Amino acid sequence: MNFREFATKNVYRNIKAYFAYFLSSSISATLLFSFTMIIFHPGFKEQKLPEYIRNTLNVTTVIAYLFLCFFVFYSVSVFLKGRYKEFGTLYIIGASKKQIQRMISIENIIISSVSAIVGIIIGIVFSKILLAASGRILGVNALGFYIPIKAMIVTLIAFVMIGIVIPIFCCFIIKEDMVLRLLKGTKKPKKEPKSSIILSIICIVLLTEGYYLSISSSMYTLTDRIIPVTTMVIVATYLLFSQLSVFILKLLKKNRNFYMKKTTVLWVSNLLYRIKDNTRMFFLITITSTIALSSIGSVYAYWRDEKGQVNREFPQAFFCIDNYNNKTKVDYKINFIEDSLKNEGIDYTKVSDEMKFVIPSGGKDQVVVIKEDIYKKLAVSLSLKTVILKENETMLVETLGKNEKGDVSLDNIKLQVISKRDSGVIPTFYGKVYIVKEGVYEKIKGSKCYFGSFNVDNYTDTLNISNNYYNKFGADKGGKYYNNFLKAYIVEATKIGYGVILFSAIFIGLIFFVTTASFLYNKCYMDLIEDKKKYKQLNKIGLTYKEIKKVLNIEIGVLFLLPYIIAVVHFFFAISSLKYAFGIEVIVPALQIIGIMLIVQIIYFLVIRKNYLLEIKKSLL
Repeated sequence: MNFREFATKNVYRNIKAYFAYFLSSSISATLLFSFTMIIFHPGFKEQKLPEYIRNTLNVTTVIAYLFLCFFVFYSVSVFLKGRYKEFGTLYIIGASKKQIQRMISIENIIISSVSAIVGIIIGIVFSKILLAASGRILGVNALGFYIPIKAMIVTLIAFVMIGIVIPIFCCFIIKEDMVLRLLKGTKKPKKEPKSSIILSIICIVLLTEGYYLSISSSMYTLTDRIIPVTTMVIVATYLLFSQLSVFILKLLKKNRNFYMKKTTVLWVSNLLYRIKDNTRMFFLITITSTIALSSIGSVYAYWRDEKGQVNREFPQAFFCIDNYNNKTKVDYKINFIEDSLKNEGIDYTKVSDEMKFVIPSGGKDQVVVIKEDIYKKLAVSLSLKTVILKENETMLVETLGKNEKGDVSLDNIKLQVISKRDSGVIPTFYGKVYIVKEGVYEKIKGSKCYFGSFNVDNYTDTLNISNNYYNKFGADKGGKYYNNFLKAYIVEATKIGYGVILFSAIFIGLIFFVTTASFLYNKCYMDLIEDKKKYKQLNKIGLTYKEIKKVLNIEIGVLFLLPYIIAVVHFFFAISSLKYAFGIEVIVPALQIIGIMLIVQIIYFLVIRKNYLLEIKKSLL
């Protein structure tokens, strides 16, 4: 038997240890193959996608691949630490460090290559379903089946490279003297984990403050709060596992009536060490799961609420605007739209007039000023309530803005803001809109513009008119304030953009969940070796299998579900900020995402738990 055959047989001998790694790698290969298969699809490439969308797909692929590299590095390093006795034996019988490294490389190349092949086969088998579903998400016509040769080559090369490169770095963690020391001697008993009450309090404060800042965010503060809130939650999460959880378990130990009750003494003591030992892993899984949930959940919420957002941001079906000296050109475009609507037999309401752009005294950003009678016409066309103002009064219209009341100075004319409306009458692109009396409007000096707007009952019926408009006037240029907002065209244009981002988020999220689930399996496998010895000794002194099963249910349940429960809480507060900042409905998408991920995780927990208990039961016989 040559060295290559020896390394190959090693994979078969350690099949249980490598099973989760192989399974996760195969699923990851399936996802990577499916994603590249869609990107390289001839029908998808024919779509005239903006450059930023194509860049998004490329960046998504790179992020997923880098995370896969990290996952492989972590998994391999865990397995290598569990095989120190095996390596020690090889060193004793004369194997060199170079030979050990070569053996590890061969093993990982075999697993990565087979995983890639299995992933490609699974991807091809389910390709028809994947192509149909991806077309639905991406907002394009159903993608037909084809032979994805390019995707196969990319996936195979990517995983073979992982199998070659990652083991080289992992081999540095194997130190010959440490392996031999562990082979000859026994492990030192662990010291009882310590916790700090100050750090535990800091953890609670950081979490509370981070959650509060999330749900109290507005459209104007969200951007500034993202980095500090993320930092607070990340630090608090690490402290939660390293300090707060240990502190709580020690409090339970001090309650003698609870602690000394039957098997409680055993699982509390075990959890005290397990949580402390696995702090980094829990932290890593919680953060990656939060990122996965938040990316999928937030994009999914946007995707579901796409038309709602367009309705909020663009009240009218058509809105054209330009500098007032280009009034004739605007009228020509308005006439084109009006004639098209008549030809299509679509009922409409039309409003065209002027408005001004002004910078308030002491302000930086321009605001829009509209006459009261024009606002009434726009409001009536949109079925909104009108308003009656006095000479020194104004009304502020600002979607999702703050409830501002008080005084505002427009071109040195001081006005009292008597009310605020959230429902816009012009595109939210222009920000704040102040409604004033006609006499006040004439006194205000600003950049005068002319606009025309049309509203219809069902704007989706106007897509052909919108396309014809852009075919005719798309290359036209105007003054500083020139713009065209055609709602049907905007919905159609943004549909594929949202779809691509959702598709990318789902892809990365699935990669995160698959790999983090494998982290947990790896840890369970490493603990199983020690648990077999421990529970066999406890069984000899009277602990029944029923009691062992109860203890392990709690321990494995905490190991598998605690990081995800924390991640779900983080996700809930993170996605809630979208509701408060942008008015997006998040409850339904949040519950759907949480439900799906928890169901998958619980099923995975039940499968691992069953196998774990079966191995423990066998060791007791």
